Amino acid sequence: MTWWCAALDEPWSWTWRAYPGIWLFVLLLGGAYVRAQRRRPMRFAEDDEPTTGKHWALFTLGLLALWAGADWPLGTIAAGYLLSGRILQYILFVLVAPPLILLGIPRWMLRRMLRGWFAFRAARFLTRPLVPLLVYNVVMVVAHLPLIIDGPARTAWGAFALDMLMIGSGFVFWWPALGRLPELRPMTYPGRIGYLLLSVFLPTVPASFFTFSRFPIYGLYELAPRVHEIDAITDQRVAGLLMKIGGGSILFGVMSVMFFRWHAREEGRAPSTHEVGA
Repeated sequence: MTWWCAALDEPWSWTWRAYPGIWLFVLLLGGAYVRAQRRRPMRFAEDDEPTTGKHWALFTLGLLALWAGADWPLGTIAAGYLLSGRILQYILFVLVAPPLILLGIPRWMLRRMLRGWFAFRAARFLTRPLVPLLVYNVVMVVAHLPLIIDGPARTAWGAFALDMLMIGSGFVFWWPALGRLPELRPMTYPGRIGYLLLSVFLPTVPASFFTFSRFPIYGLYELAPRVHEIDAITDQRVAGLLMKIGGGSILFGVMSVMFFRWHAREEGRAPSTHEVGA
């Protein structure tokens, strides 16, 4: 039994493995959420609302996405067997879990988390789109460098640090896109759509390398024990398609929702024909 998923040199087996560090991490996040609910205010601000079942559902789904990406079997496959598993893990860590968790935190709880001077200034700083875009893209590049994957990411502590870096970049990336608190002066819906659109293009660079390269990029996955006879090149091409199509589909899906919400808001603000005539 090991504390966190790390690279393995033994043949792949569907035998269950225990990773108590991952369970503890998820339990701590869930416990902090439950504890915060018990300390909820008796009165709420005008744009606040009590925690609803939707908040609980979204937060729980976000935790489940983190758990699924980190724990056995996907965490083990990603750590030392298949590059496609690592890309699927990256999508869960960066594009799925963080927005669900952020949307599952009610405004009153976010305000309580940011009531300190430093926390509020940091949140305001991260609301500016250029900073999160830079963080997101730098982490994406660093997390997929052969120097990292074939080096520190092979160890349990290195894999843990890389996972935390990816998860953290996901929260930084989605913070300005969701615009949860009006006092932080979030972007308008067109601004958020443009922000997410800019984030679609850079991942196509590593995705293209994965898809069209004729040779394995990472020694870890080239020399790894095979999983159901999937060779390294096929695995690498599947990883490229996952990064390009899977990640892009999530971002375009969110942009579509934002567009329709923006349209509905503008329709609600537009005066009726009778009002124009008057």
